[in-house]
Amino acid sequence: MNKRTLFILGPIVAIVGALFYFSVAVRVDDSSELPMDTLSVDTPTGAILVDIEDDASAEDQQRVATELAQAIAPFDWPTNQDALGAEIGDSANLFRLVAPPSEMNDVLEALRADPDVEAVEIERTWSLPEWSGASGVAGAAPIVQDDPDRFVPNDPYYGYQWHLDQIGMPEAWMRNRGAGVVVAVIDTGLAYRDDAGWNRAPDLADTTIVGGYDFVNNDAEPDDEHGHGTHVSGTIAQSTNNGLGVAGVAPEASIMPLKVLDANGSGGWGGIAAAIRYAADNGANVINMSLGGGMSSQAVQRAIDYAHEHGVIVIAAAGNSARGRVEYPARHDHVVAVGAVRYDRDLSFYSNYGTGLDVVAPGGDLRVDQNGDGMPDGVLQNTLVGGNPNRFDYLAWQGTSMASPHAAGVAALIYSTGVLDPDTVEQMLKQSADDLGDANRFGSGLIQANHALQLASQGTSAARGIATLGLALLLMIGLRRRSPMASLPASSAWAVAFGGGLGLLPWALIPLVG
Repeated sequence: MNKRTLFILGPIVAIVGALFYFSVAVRVDDSSELPMDTLSVDTPTGAILVDIEDDASAEDQQRVATELAQAIAPFDWPTNQDALGAEIGDSANLFRLVAPPSEMNDVLEALRADPDVEAVEIERTWSLPEWSGASGVAGAAPIVQDDPDRFVPNDPYYGYQWHLDQIGMPEAWMRNRGAGVVVAVIDTGLAYRDDAGWNRAPDLADTTIVGGYDFVNNDAEPDDEHGHGTHVSGTIAQSTNNGLGVAGVAPEASIMPLKVLDANGSGGWGGIAAAIRYAADNGANVINMSLGGGMSSQAVQRAIDYAHEHGVIVIAAAGNSARGRVEYPARHDHVVAVGAVRYDRDLSFYSNYGTGLDVVAPGGDLRVDQNGDGMPDGVLQNTLVGGNPNRFDYLAWQGTSMASPHAAGVAALIYSTGVLDPDTVEQMLKQSADDLGDANRFGSGLIQANHALQLASQGTSAARGIATLGLALLLMIGLRRRSPMASLPASSAWAVAFGGGLGLLPWALIPLVG
């Protein structure tokens, strides 16, 4: 390539490169531990979690098992791999061990020194944040469709879903509805099937459900015995514009139900960590966790890191204890922590805030009816009543549990545009949020779906332009080498035409781009 060519193309490359201004920004959290008197102490399960290096060989596992048996001596204990206890999930190298209480400290001390043991800790439980709800709706709300730039679904109770208007969904639905994206909901399960005494939630009739797992009962049927997971899933991908009930943020996304909490809304760290890894290994793009507690888990953090490395964004509720610190897992690294606001965009009275908070989303306040629609200002979705799989209603609930799935749904919309890096998706969620002032209380602000999709469109367009220009340059170099006598304008014209044609193709058809 001669100097003249470089002189012509150099500024073009610089201009297009400048357009691609979405840097991959890894959030740096203040992960320092707070004194124990500021934490909620999570209930221990009586077991120890042993997380062995993912690529550890069978011989390495056997050596760890032998060390463990020696630590438990003089108690009679297996010396083979059975010494590690029960493996949680397939190929996770995560084990739940129930050792004699008197030997637990010896086990912890012995295994913490082993280079093949990534984490060893006393397992504790996380649970649903405290929440409350109101049942039933008075009747259909008026639906007004008078703006060609807005899509208002025909779901009769959509008029009560102030929370979807608050994040700009009518405009966002004109751009994208989440097709091709899988959202794993790590929760109490899902009312997803009509079989063996279980029933699918009526307003999930058109929602795509992909294979999940029950880490409470260790089977492939993650049925909801509570209602929380079904409510959360509805906010993400409720069947929309089907003339029934209510709408969801990303109605064309698929839900992967992963049950880690029992009928009482409680579950161990081991099942949660295994569920995160399962989601990453089985095609999830987004993980939502509307659960938590006051203490951090090494095993869960490792699972989150694993998901992040596999291109999955993890989103979690900040907690409902009205305290100035975010709870776990939302406080862990590589997690988007979501607080809650009510109709007037003020922080909900129960929402946690402070260190670690990233964004806020609608969580509601059932004490008030600020919009005057005759309904308490909760987040309305279709779910089980009292955990009964034969009884469903449209329930208005409040909590950061309800806020988090709004953010997960918007993340799904961003992924659906072709933005596949979790750090970039998080950056777009934050950059597009409405700044509400006090970052300590609101983080980057209130999520805005339409603005996020605008940013995503700009980012993918700039990336497409760079890729197209690169292809054109390579083609021009090839043409010049093949025919040195060809004129620069002629070879450039062929390159631009060919590269432009590639730029118009769907990205999924272009290897390494889609």
